[in-house]
Amino acid sequence: MCGRFTFKGQDWPEIVASLKKPSIKADFNISPQDSTPVIYLENGQPAITSMRWGLRPSWSKKSTMEPINARIETVESKPMFREAFHTRRCIVPANGWYEWKTTPRGKVPFYHQSFDGSVLSIAGIYEQWLSENGPLHTFSILTTEATEDVKHIHNRMPVLVSEEGSECWLEKKELNSDSIEIKIHPVGREVNKISANGPELIQPLRTLFDW
Repeated sequence: MCGRFTFKGQDWPEIVASLKKPSIKADFNISPQDSTPVIYLENGQPAITSMRWGLRPSWSKKSTMEPINARIETVESKPMFREAFHTRRCIVPANGWYEWKTTPRGKVPFYHQSFDGSVLSIAGIYEQWLSENGPLHTFSILTTEATEDVKHIHNRMPVLVSEEGSECWLEKKELNSDSIEIKIHPVGREVNKISANGPELIQPLRTLFDW
């Protein structure tokens, strides 16, 4: 499960190093139905555009049931995701993501980021839905079983793509099996509010919890 993530827009995955980057405001609480920059292939070349989080297939009616996550283990067999997986793969740049752990004091949010602070490339799939107002691009994040360094928080995590494997994922749907080391710390419950934003949301919580 991945229900919230962050992207500051300062650093980008190497695959778009030569491209002009859009000027965006740092977002420390990207939530379902929010729009965020996404990397995809356009005429065989990497490109960047804004997409809304929550997949709406081209054949679907407008719905409140627009999945934000898709399991990598079943994405190829599910009608909702199958065509996008084969033909419309993308990378969602992020600086980190949030996950919640149940503790004796309730659910505590934890922030996950790379050990060296580098930008993360999250594997995703996208769709284009046409309306009378024009095309709407939407995406879903792929998830997988959590690695040893994060599974004590949650049993699922986003599929992370290495810098070396970005082209293979976008062009051939092949994923690099190299794991990316993640560090985690608890943060305040303010992030539970989708209206909350700002760098204070990812600051380590000073209070001690029994988790």
